[in-house]
Amino acid sequence: MPLLLILFGAALGVQLAYWGLLRRGVRQARRRNPSQQRNPSQQRDPSQRPDACSPAPAPPSLPPLSVVVAARDEEEALPTLLAALGRQTHPRFEVVLVDDASEDATARLAQGWIDALRGNGPSGRLVRIKEPQPPRKKHALARGIAAARHECLAFTDADCAPAPGWLEALARGHAAFSDGPAAGPLLIGYSPYRRRAGSASLLNRFARYETFLAGVLAAGACGLERPYTATGRHLSYTRALFEQIGGFAHSQASMSGDDDLLVQEVHRRRAAPVRHVFGSETFVKADAPRSWSAWLRQKRRHASAGRFYAAAAGAHLTAFNLTGAVLWLAPFVLGGTGFALLLGKLVLQYVALRPAAHAFRETDLLPALPLWDLGYALYNVLVVPLGLAQVPDEWG
Repeated sequence: MPLLLILFGAALGVQLAYWGLLRRGVRQARRRNPSQQRNPSQQRDPSQRPDACSPAPAPPSLPPLSVVVAARDEEEALPTLLAALGRQTHPRFEVVLVDDASEDATARLAQGWIDALRGNGPSGRLVRIKEPQPPRKKHALARGIAAARHECLAFTDADCAPAPGWLEALARGHAAFSDGPAAGPLLIGYSPYRRRAGSASLLNRFARYETFLAGVLAAGACGLERPYTATGRHLSYTRALFEQIGGFAHSQASMSGDDDLLVQEVHRRRAAPVRHVFGSETFVKADAPRSWSAWLRQKRRHASAGRFYAAAAGAHLTAFNLTGAVLWLAPFVLGGTGFALLLGKLVLQYVALRPAAHAFRETDLLPALPLWDLGYALYNVLVVPLGLAQVPDEWG
């Protein structure tokens, strides 16, 4: 029994260390939010108070962006994305839609939207891939990047709806580094799942929690200057940075990883600073999978990229997730003492997550934290190993 107590106590110690670091990392990432930083070359408006918060420059002087979207059989979701892009506040951007050999009306819808844009709002172009090549999504994205007109690139998915201020915030982030590295920054952000009521409420809430926790890990690691993860639904970098790291050559063996593995490659090469943008105006919302089977397929695909993670990132994730899952066994092994250890873990987890939940507008998830954490432990024990064991050969 003393040995088991030591082992579970050590697991709690590891959890305490990680949750403390994550809380500090998120705080530091918010302080360095590039979308609200002033470029040093920009002069302060003398009419403003010294403590006024004004993220200059003014919108018309922000750099233009090319939004690259890879789509495959997305005729149902695409109209929502196109409508959201049409509401962007940033005045200068183009949309590059890459149709990856869709068998539905994706290309027709995209072309119709592009035709309607002429002389009215942003410009758009359609890139059609008739003979896809593996890894399909990365190949489609690379084709879109090659077709883009602007140096600054933004990426999202066809089933998303970026907030109206998304591109403006990314443009401000790039402008904040205009006097910095030639390759500019790599910008990442939060992409929450939409809230959905009804019969799928439990799945929706758990999927939202898992996505929220992934967002906390991304922001915290970024704030600690150890970035390793992001979401391809909310990503921005320059063409120069993409070319500097050799495109997607670093992760050709993985179907996934156009986000996580790219972030790790940028960090490994010290090619550019990685920064997290904050604020509800930057959120890129998406719909969660509507069935447990669809969610499991998605998570297995995402987990498969873990086989190609940098050793340090993989070790930290294993330690964090394994000790968190092990503590759920403590009450069964140690009785009341074990329950106290688990309760201690959940309390410190709540304290660490609360500021991030406010920043990401996910506070409604916190009251049921023990339930979501139990599900997350089971996910790491049962689902992640399946994703690591077999690399999928299909996108979507």
